[in-house]
Amino acid sequence: MASTPTFPNDPRALSLAERRAFWHDPQMQQQQWLEQLRRLAEPAIADDFPAFLLSTPAFANLAVQLRAATGRADLSLAALDPLDHFIDAYRDYLRSADGEDVFGNRRAS
Repeated sequence: MASTPTFPNDPRALSLAERRAFWHDPQMQQQQWLEQLRRLAEPAIADDFPAFLLSTPAFANLAVQLRAATGRADLSLAALDPLDHFIDAYRDYLRSADGEDVFGNRRAS
């Protein structure tokens, strides 16, 4: 799971259009991290969760902690809090402020 050095340190600084564009670029990282997060996340994450963010410099420390885990039980308490915060903070990252799905221009239910 390689790092993408051109991504900004503050992922929320990107416009919605930039978020959409970047989501399409690192598809391999997205798939790898999405599979990993599905083993670790509670509650479950959606298919459009921006798991690729874990391959960016902003989340390098968290990625190191999560990389080898095969389930939540493998994570220390010190890793669980940042994981849960990451998931909560970015669950709607690919949705507009009005709840619009960036891929289908549909409102999230």
